[in-house]
Amino acid sequence: MLQSLAKIPTFRSLEHKEWDVLWMVGHLWHLAFWMDLIVLGWLVFEISDSAFQVALVGTFRLIPMGVIGVLAGSLGDRLPKKKLLVIAQIMNLSVTIAFTAILILDLERVWIIYLSALLTGSAWAIDFPIRRAFVRDILPAGAVVNAMVIDAASLMGMAMVGRWVGGGFLAISGPTLAYSFLVACYIVGLLVVLRIPGHPPEATEQTESPSVLNDIAAGLAYVWKHPTLRGIFLVTVVINFCIAPYFQLTPVFAKDVFDVGPGMLGLISGMDGLGALIATIILASLVALARLGLVFVGGSMVFGTGVLFFSQSPSYQFAIPALIIVGAGTAGFAAMQTTITVAVAEPQMRGRAMGAVALGIGVIPLGMAFVGGISEWLGAPQTLGLTSFIGMIVIGIIVLLHPDLRRARQ
Repeated sequence: MLQSLAKIPTFRSLEHKEWDVLWMVGHLWHLAFWMDLIVLGWLVFEISDSAFQVALVGTFRLIPMGVIGVLAGSLGDRLPKKKLLVIAQIMNLSVTIAFTAILILDLERVWIIYLSALLTGSAWAIDFPIRRAFVRDILPAGAVVNAMVIDAASLMGMAMVGRWVGGGFLAISGPTLAYSFLVACYIVGLLVVLRIPGHPPEATEQTESPSVLNDIAAGLAYVWKHPTLRGIFLVTVVINFCIAPYFQLTPVFAKDVFDVGPGMLGLISGMDGLGALIATIILASLVALARLGLVFVGGSMVFGTGVLFFSQSPSYQFAIPALIIVGAGTAGFAAMQTTITVAVAEPQMRGRAMGAVALGIGVIPLGMAFVGGISEWLGAPQTLGLTSFIGMIVIGIIVLLHPDLRRARQ
């Protein structure tokens, strides 16, 4: 399907047909994720005029990651991953259709928005560990790094496009048409993923374990005992608690700090996606990308630095380059987070290792609630500046205590 693109070294992993289909459908899922977040966040801010309640949109959207994501990672080592992906997309489609009907009937309420975010977040929590572990199942080892990097490029590129499209819909016609577009994305994505051949899980002692809870405990213990994976997990926790909550506060910055509307909100908030897209394309173009750990550590620190600059931006003109820096750092962090995990973990533990990463990502709802709550008292710029600065200090300590993380290679 994308074989001509695979001739370009940057996209060389697309020569494997199953992966090119999965990568293409990932564009639609990533677009829907980011577009949904910006539309729901703006709706809540219009209804409540509360930074805390806006932050809770992200809290409800991502809180399933810490529970369902770990469970899904374990199930992915037992059950066909394709079936789990199909279930996740049917959930997304059903909830999005229902919320579109609510918008048409003008019945939207804050609690309904939170419920919608929780349900689609549950589907996302299934997709995140399963699809990335699936990549390692369908690709040879030599293609995994490039595949993970261009998958991160898709995620970050669609973060840009999804926010721009979402902001555009809000400015031109409101949320109803935006959600109708999301329904179309999920329908096409589901039809495409059904074309991917299924791959049964490898038969191992772990996959035959009678207890999913034992699998989860074994996966967490495995990650904690492995110095590199433990470092990945700890940095992921810090990033998602202290630094990543910035994106849920962009509607607050747009309206209260920069004094702009939803169209400009979409433009500004998509700039981190632009920076990430550029950075991931550069990473994907490096054929001999050996020092994965250094890219992960460097990306994490640049991510925090960009958020610190964004928090102190006096206008949207200053916020744009700050968010491009955020995106560049996010690219290194996000791409290497999954790449190192699936490359280092043993085959029978990949799903569970990705489940542990999902658990680390699952702290972001707590971070959003914390940052949103403090913002009500201290103000969004001051709160975000403080938490991002503290986050970078803690990451530096983790990196110093985990030299194996810095030395991680393909």
